[in-house]
Parts: sequence; C-alpha cells; structure tokens
Amino acid sequence: MIVLDEIVKILTFYHGENNFNMNPLVPREIEHYARAVLDIPDDEYVLAAMRTSFTKFHRGIVIGRDGIYWQNDIKVETSVNFLTWRQMSEQKSSFRARRTTVELGNGAVFDNTGSLNKTSVMINILDLLIDKYEEQETDRDGFVFDGLDLSELMRSVPENKAELKAESAESAAAASTVSFFSIIVSLFNGSLFRKSETK
Repeated sequence: MIVLDEIVKILTFYHGENNFNMNPLVPREIEHYARAVLDIPDDEYVLAAMRTSFTKFHRGIVIGRDGIYWQNDIKVETSVNFLTWRQMSEQKSSFRARRTTVELGNGAVFDNTGSLNKTSVMINILDLLIDKYEEQETDRDGFVFDGLDLSELMRSVPENKAELKAESAESAAAASTVSFFSIIVSLFNGSLFRKSETK
C-alpha cells in the first residue's frame, strides 16, 4: 500500500469525531495562518492541522510530511516547536501523556488544552504515524511520497506571512486578556454570590 494512503487512513480514523482537518480539506485560511505562526517552510506539505484556539490559528499542531509543528499557550514552555519524524522516532519512548500536555522528550512539550482529543489519543496518533515512518526503507527525516502522492495534497502558501503572524499574535494577546478578565469576573461574581447567601 502507498505510504500516503496509510497515513490518510490513520488520520481519517481520528478526523471524524475530533477536531482534525486533513488536506485537501484544511481551510486555506487556517493553513495560511498556521504556516505563518509556525514558520512552516514553503516546500512542506501539510497533511493535517488541529487548532486548539478559537482564533484563526495561534495555538495548535500541524502534521506535515517532514515532521510536526506546534504552538503552545504562552504559559506552556517547550524547548522546540518542531520535530522531524526521525527525531520523534528516536524520542518516542520518552512520550508522556499529562493532564493537558503531551511531553515529547528532551523538553519538547505540546499544549493540548482546547483539543477534543485526550493527551493519550494524541500520543496514539503520533505513535501510529511514527510506525509508518519507521516502515519506510529510507534514511530521510520525513515521509517519502512519490509525485503522484503529492498531487493529492494541496499546498497553500501565503505571501503575507509577516502580517498574518503579527495579526495572530494580536489575537492571542486579546484571547489571553479576555481569559484573564473572565477569571476576574467569575471570581468577583462568586464572591458576590457568597456574600448574598450569608445575608
């Protein structure tokens, strides 16, 4: 079976009930913002994208031909935001599912907050994809697709990456501010409610 077909089969299994978009069905706007925010090279092919934010894309993960790219909330530190399939293959024994994060080894951490997938499911998806990578008879860092395979994938590359990245950063800051204010308001409302109960 063709490698791309097997990868699509894995992603399709998780696509139905979860928040994965697969190419050629990744919305163009999402791919543009993801490429800008995650500094994805123009020659990379996006296989799937998953947003973990309500904005166009300031947090989330992209599964590419050459590896995975991700962006966390500013509160979740990570040593890197990109791993090749070879690196993931070498580090998969270090993968750990935490409550809201996925540890990928060597300080690489993916923030899964906002995902419909449990962290253990995210590791399962990556494990299955790594298995497909390891089955290839190649020393490449990523998946090897032939020309016919690649013709099935769209590659939508924005021309205004700097603008999109700046806009996404503003959206992230606004979302963070809204979250902060909603916490304050809920705390304030809670204390008012408790006071009215005691009267």
